[in-house]
Amino acid sequence: MSIVESELGGPSVFKDLGKLDFDYVPDDLPHRDEEVRAITRVFKGLTQGGQRENLLIQGPVGTGKTAIAKLFARDFAGALRAHGKTLETVHVNCRRRKTSGLAMLGILNHFEPHYPERGFGVGEMQRDLRKHLERRNAHLLIILDEVDALLRADGSDLVYDLTRFNDESGPGWVGVSLILVSQHDVLEQLDDAAHSTFKKNIIKIAPYGSAALEAIVDQRVGLAFRPGTMEPDNVRFVADVAAEEGNARQAIEILFKAGQNADDHGRNLVTAEDIRTAKADVRSHITESKLRNLQKHPLLVLLALARRLRRDGSAYATTGTVEETYQLVCEEFGEGSRGHTMFWKYLKQLQDAGMILARLSGKGQAGTTQHISIPDAPAEMVEDKVTSILQE
Repeated sequence: MSIVESELGGPSVFKDLGKLDFDYVPDDLPHRDEEVRAITRVFKGLTQGGQRENLLIQGPVGTGKTAIAKLFARDFAGALRAHGKTLETVHVNCRRRKTSGLAMLGILNHFEPHYPERGFGVGEMQRDLRKHLERRNAHLLIILDEVDALLRADGSDLVYDLTRFNDESGPGWVGVSLILVSQHDVLEQLDDAAHSTFKKNIIKIAPYGSAALEAIVDQRVGLAFRPGTMEPDNVRFVADVAAEEGNARQAIEILFKAGQNADDHGRNLVTAEDIRTAKADVRSHITESKLRNLQKHPLLVLLALARRLRRDGSAYATTGTVEETYQLVCEEFGEGSRGHTMFWKYLKQLQDAGMILARLSGKGQAGTTQHISIPDAPAEMVEDKVTSILQE
């Protein structure tokens, strides 16, 4: 058996990597039902012979804007199909298609994959689009994703033209509706006429909280990973690691990289260290310069936490066990350990620096014990680096 065959045939924690693709849209989006309902209310008039509406979805990266728009488009088309109406949907990434011509070509490729890339102006392309829609007796919903890139590079003419696409045909099913998607408030980049069509239809998406991210991670683990390869504590850990920015995209990327790390080491279980390694690869707050800026006792507390996590192989350690380990570490380095109040102060310093995360104890556990962890660097690496600094 060749090396390639051996690698391809090796064990894997994954059962379907496609479910971790950023373009994949699951059947439902945890904690985004209200946003989908709000979009449906905007476009409901289309089903009743009303005017075409246009919509702006705005929110930070990783909040599900594109997934929400795609899920709505997919389900709306299915609902209309059941009533004998044809809704075509097209998604255009404006960061890749930054000019009106390239965006229109992307739209036309949905109907005519070999539409000529050169030789036609935007106006001619829009006339060809109308012919395709009339031939199918179809309405077209266009998602212009990251539309700010198009507006910066080429102005708002295309958005204006598409919002006025229906003017020539008058009432009827054939026409165009737009969903603009952006991290930014792009209304000021539109001319007055185009601006007026969106100002009443804006849906702002907030970052995900930890509970929402945990539901998303749990869903993707069930879809993408083999049963039993990801323990519930580590599902929660991935969500906590990504919760600082409320970024589901980051959570999914961490899942992918953690699974890869487990595969690379021939394990059939994704560990907390795999998750820390994955987060370090995405973005880590723990750098050597930041470690060197810490005073001695916060470093000793961080070393105690790293050792505890590494020894137990867990996502979290309790503050009580870390404090016990801190006292032992102080003895090892010839330092007198500080009291309980100062220990908590050091934990707070590390948390404020983004080097540790903390969560309250779960149900059934008494008191105010916190569970703490290192979110974005392998515990082994932190232990080695901090030990080296302390020994200098």
